[in-house]
Amino acid sequence: MLGSATLALIAARASWLIGQNAAAAAISAATDALVDGHDGRALRELAGVSAHINVFQLGVLIDDALKELGVATGDMTKDDAQLVAAYYYASQAIEGTMPVRELASWAHRLVGHEGHPIAQELVELDDAYDAYDGWGGEPDARQVVMSFMDAAGPEIQKWMRPGAASQ
Repeated sequence: MLGSATLALIAARASWLIGQNAAAAAISAATDALVDGHDGRALRELAGVSAHINVFQLGVLIDDALKELGVATGDMTKDDAQLVAAYYYASQAIEGTMPVRELASWAHRLVGHEGHPIAQELVELDDAYDAYDGWGGEPDARQVVMSFMDAAGPEIQKWMRPGAASQ
């Protein structure tokens, strides 16, 4: 099993792939990995860069740092990235560090109704929140997030273990 810093760096890679600003998350994850005792040139460089780094340089540094940590994400597709990022944010929502409403809104904006089929539960949760106006039943957000995580878990396992992801 990978450490939390490595998982956060994989999520930063996924965020980068789907066009989100991943610099702060990647820098934080690299710093946490160094504190956890990992070391490597790319990891140290990533931990020390400015959050205003060129987006292409950031992508290369994230890939190189992940390789130093024994994780290959070079063949991660945009669909894979949507699912990995959604799963990471869903785990934060379950832990209470990200509001579920924010997760649902993010999923609607970044995944959308045409995005990854497994993430559609989260997109539809945002629709349910939009439709909820204080009358009737509030969406059972925790159940939706847990259901998404159960469905997504097997699909993202290839990115959550050491070694090449194309297994």
